[in-house]
Amino acid sequence: MQRPRRGSSSARRPKRADGLLYVVAVAAVAGCFPFGGEECVEPPLPPPIDEALSPIARALRYLQSTQLKSDQQLAYAQDWRGNWPQCVTLDGSGIFVRDVSPFMGTFIHHALTLIVEENRFCLKLAPSDIDGARSMRRAAVEMMLRFEAGPDRPDAGTFGFWPELRPDRPIGHSLLSWVLAPVASGPFLHGSRVPVNIWIFPQHLQLPSDADDTAVAYAVLLDHQVLDGGGEVTRGFERFFADWRDLGQVPRRNHPDWLAPNSGAYLTWLNYGENPEDARDNDVDVGVNANILYALGRYGKLDTVGVGEAIGVINAAVQADLHPFEPFGFTLYYPDNLAVHYCVARAYREGGVAELAPAAEVLVSDLIELAQCDEAGRCHWDRGHPHLNTAFAVLALMEAGYRGELVDDGIAYLLAEQDADSGAWKPGVFFGARLDDGTLGFWVSAALTTAMALEALARYGLIAEGMW
Repeated sequence: MQRPRRGSSSARRPKRADGLLYVVAVAAVAGCFPFGGEECVEPPLPPPIDEALSPIARALRYLQSTQLKSDQQLAYAQDWRGNWPQCVTLDGSGIFVRDVSPFMGTFIHHALTLIVEENRFCLKLAPSDIDGARSMRRAAVEMMLRFEAGPDRPDAGTFGFWPELRPDRPIGHSLLSWVLAPVASGPFLHGSRVPVNIWIFPQHLQLPSDADDTAVAYAVLLDHQVLDGGGEVTRGFERFFADWRDLGQVPRRNHPDWLAPNSGAYLTWLNYGENPEDARDNDVDVGVNANILYALGRYGKLDTVGVGEAIGVINAAVQADLHPFEPFGFTLYYPDNLAVHYCVARAYREGGVAELAPAAEVLVSDLIELAQCDEAGRCHWDRGHPHLNTAFAVLALMEAGYRGELVDDGIAYLLAEQDADSGAWKPGVFFGARLDDGTLGFWVSAALTTAMALEALARYGLIAEGMW
């Protein structure tokens, strides 16, 4: 059996010297070089694990061993308890900078919600696995809450990709901005959130809170309440998304053919407190809108204003058929790695957004066509990082309701590729950001890939037993 395949668009753009110079200049002016090398991507392996453990149990051991048990205060490689190692790299630079953000943690947490007592026998897990997953989830939530905007903020209750600027940190409003002016590139968002491991960061490049982190964080808080004794979520967080819709009130950064002016879909940046006379650029992103719909659906809030428009934008973008050929073709933050396939399908299935059926149908067809199969019928997906790409593809197919042999093939590939000693899978690019000069930054994490593969194996097992 040999299925058709499309040409891979995983080839990356040449490194941009101006973007790399910017990062180096930030580090130099700050008096540090926060570069972690390959060990930043793949932390030291845990001790060899028991060969008798199931693949899911092995993956759990890896996640347990790599989740930080306390705040890490190493010079220029700080990290926080409950986080898993993650890094950002400029495309092609080979330099990895340790980052601290809740976003990847929300996806790892989501995978761990399948490791509960009611699934224990089906997934062949021990009581210690259930207890370990619960401990990891609780620690991850504690870490995520450090990114919530405080009650004295105009954006109170929102979440951001980086923590808020502390009063004791320099920010380089003048000198640093002047030094970096020739190489620093927008978008200029003028927020108040800064990376943990770059001490001085220009004010105009700081981030505001955003809809993507806010949506997935509130989905985590719901699971925390249901599974792990967390408090009830009483905040009407849907207001944040309703407040920031594409209605022409702010300039929009992206203008693809499939996105009409004043689309009514949800904007990415929650720029509360900005000067209305000096509105910052914003954007409409398919992945962000899918995650918002997923969160709203989980809470039964699909009557929120803008939901219909967001659904329409996602269906239109997917049907425009840009995604297989052009990285960032219908999203500014997710490269061509099948992550958006997963996010849209998750919103469709777990968020209960039935109106995304047209998009889900197209994405299933797309994944069938993108599968790479050899003469022996072994299939996987490879958009540059086959372990993560295959996990996303298999999950998207299952979330979209596909039960064909490609799911079996993808699961077989993941089982064969799991590291026998560590229980992990290799890191791959999850999401990215594009500066206005075209420079691309990408975020990677072995723990994230491992969690997505774990989720794929667990959902596959539950489907086989008629439990999902």
